[in-house]
Amino acid sequence: MDTQMNVNASVPPFMEPPEKETIKSMVNIAAIIALVIGILELIMAIFTFGITIIFAIFSLLVYYESKQIIKLLDQRQYSQAKSKTLVWMIVGFIFSFIVVGILLLVAYLKFDDLISKSQFQMTAGMH
Repeated sequence: MDTQMNVNASVPPFMEPPEKETIKSMVNIAAIIALVIGILELIMAIFTFGITIIFAIFSLLVYYESKQIIKLLDQRQYSQAKSKTLVWMIVGFIFSFIVVGILLLVAYLKFDDLISKSQFQMTAGMH
């Protein structure tokens, strides 16, 4: 039997709220789209010597930060993940195609349900 326990594993994985998986899916899809957009914008910037390099950098940052949001979700740091999602959703709306911003908006809206369910599970587990 493994004597080492995961500190963050207060809730078994099979009891995770479904909102968490929805958020992770939305963020992952947004990350992939942002990566593709970023690469395409980099290619356009190379050939046109244009301002698209700025858009490419921000699209790639959205990709990177989306992965950080997933890590925060896995660590059950939902409030931090929600605030980070808000920031990168706005950046996604401005610098990536609107689809990235919309996907992150859907994820952001799901956080309230996830946070309330996780708080309920924590208080129910204390009694």
